[in-house]
Amino acid sequence: MQSQPMNNRGYAHPELLAETDWLAHWIHHPKLRVIDARHPSEYLLAHLPGAVNISGFGGIPRAENGDMAEPEAFSRLASTLGISNDMTVIVYDAPSQMMGTVAWAFLYYGHPDVRILDGGFAKWISEGRPTSTEVPDYQHAVFVPKTVDSLYCSLSNAREVISSPRAIFWDTRSLPEYQGAAPTGQTTSAIRQGRIPGAVHLEWSELFEPETRILKPANELHSILASRGITPESEINTY
Repeated sequence: MQSQPMNNRGYAHPELLAETDWLAHWIHHPKLRVIDARHPSEYLLAHLPGAVNISGFGGIPRAENGDMAEPEAFSRLASTLGISNDMTVIVYDAPSQMMGTVAWAFLYYGHPDVRILDGGFAKWISEGRPTSTEVPDYQHAVFVPKTVDSLYCSLSNAREVISSPRAIFWDTRSLPEYQGAAPTGQTTSAIRQGRIPGAVHLEWSELFEPETRILKPANELHSILASRGITPESEINTY
C-alpha cells in the first residue's frame, strides 16, 4: 500500500511530524537528536543510527505520585543524552503510544522543536534504511527546561476538573485495560485496575493506518475523535 505524503493529509500542525525521507537526509546533522522510545531491550537489538533511548514506559522522570518530575530532573536526563535547547528532536518507536509520551514530555518541558517520526521504526526498516546496534556516547549538553503548564493535567488538576462538562478524559489504552480486565503496561495485579470515571475510550492504534503504520489523514482523525465526543472545544486530558 502506497503511503500518502504527509503534506497531503491536511494536518493543522504538520511541523510536529517528520517523514522518513527527510530524516534520512538530516540524521547525521549535529543539531539533530533522534530518540528511540521503545523498551531498552528492543533498542539494543537495532535502532536508527545515532539514536539514544528514552523508553516511553519508565524512561521519563516522575514524582512519587506519578506526576511529572521537577524540571531539573528532566534537564539532567536531556543533558546526559547530549540534547540542548537549540536541537531538533525526532522521536520514534514501533510505532506505539510511547513515542507520543516522550515527544509530549519534551513539549511540556519547553523544547521548541520536537517531532514524531511518521510510521516509526516499522516504516524505516520497510524502506531498507540502515540501523545500528552502537550506543552513542554524546558530550553532555545544556538543557534549560521551562514548563508549559497548559499542556499538562496533574493529579490535582484532574480532581478539580473531573466533574466539568467541558473536560474530556481520553483513555488511549487497550479495551481490556480500559475495562479493568488487564493490567496496564508493566504494572502488577496489585495495582488497582480500571479507568478514570467517565473517561471515553479510543485506543491509540486506531489513529494509525494498519498497513503502513503512518498517521491517518486529518479528516479521518477528526471523524474518529468526534465519534467519541473528543472535539476541539473540549478540555482534553489523555492517559
